[in-house]
Amino acid sequence: MEKSTGSWSPEVPRAKPTLTPTAAEARAASRRSGWKIVVADSFAQAEAETRAYWSAATPAERLNALEKLREPFYGKDQIGGRLQRFLEVVPAE
Repeated sequence: MEKSTGSWSPEVPRAKPTLTPTAAEARAASRRSGWKIVVADSFAQAEAETRAYWSAATPAERLNALEKLREPFYGKDQIGGRLQRFLEVVPAE
């Protein structure tokens, strides 16, 4: 065991590294810059604003939003799944 000399020397402060935004942070900043905040005075006005927003969205944007809502419930592994189809023969009367 090494004997302590009893003197104390403070740590030399290190320079903080300059932070460059990662790709994810850059994408997040880009998304935030396009956000539009709308304040509605009533539920009817909020509904009208929501309908106007989605009416102006492209079909691809609508599908992307739908996929973002679907994925947390069903997971990524169910993306390629299809709806089950069935055929029922009904006798003619």
